[in-house]
Amino acid sequence: MIIIYTYKYSLVVWGSNLPPRTNFFQFQHVFIKLKDSPNNLKPLDKKDLIILSELLNDGRKTYSDLAEKINLTVPATKSRVEKLIENGIINFFTVNLDYTLLTEGRPSIISIKAPPNSIQNISDMIYSNKLVHKVFFTGGKHNLLLMTHYITEAQKNKLINELQNLEGVEDIETTILYEELPEKRELLIIEPKSIKLICAYCKREFSGTIFSKVIGNKKRYFCCNICLNEFEKKFEMAN
Repeated sequence: MIIIYTYKYSLVVWGSNLPPRTNFFQFQHVFIKLKDSPNNLKPLDKKDLIILSELLNDGRKTYSDLAEKINLTVPATKSRVEKLIENGIINFFTVNLDYTLLTEGRPSIISIKAPPNSIQNISDMIYSNKLVHKVFFTGGKHNLLLMTHYITEAQKNKLINELQNLEGVEDIETTILYEELPEKRELLIIEPKSIKLICAYCKREFSGTIFSKVIGNKKRYFCCNICLNEFEKKFEMAN
């Protein structure tokens, strides 16, 4: 399955990959951040997007395959992929598992209604639960949405009971995912635009001087040295 959506000035692309092979790239989740050009942070161009599209379509593509597709040399293509990784545009590589072969459980989507002043604390507690796969902030009647891992009925009921006992939770609705349609392999190529940087700590847009540091094996960008130091402290405490 390939899903494209935007989040905080980013283009998020979900796709599939194949088992690791030497000098091949495997993508399940590719997080593409569209950024301004200061300090070598440039918006993705069409060749970058073609690289990502090709890898999402077939994770076994080699540098030679990609180079032929974008009409560049193999070293130039390799450099582009490495730059995407170095600048944090590609957030991580992972394996796409068929959980139906590993467990009898099913994933569920649970939406939660909570007061705005409690939503951050509630989301933190939910995210720390090992049964929870993803947490989203949403609009409308319910302002939190979570997706579980593949879990059993007993595990789902236990999770719902825990959620109901969280202070501030006003309402809960649950949907069980039974089946998904066959995976779509195509990827829409979108022309990137210049977008302001977002501080990794305070989440505000900024331009001009950029403070950056590799934290948790990922290069992160900050609007000031204070935000950098505070983020680093928080990261160390969480890990």
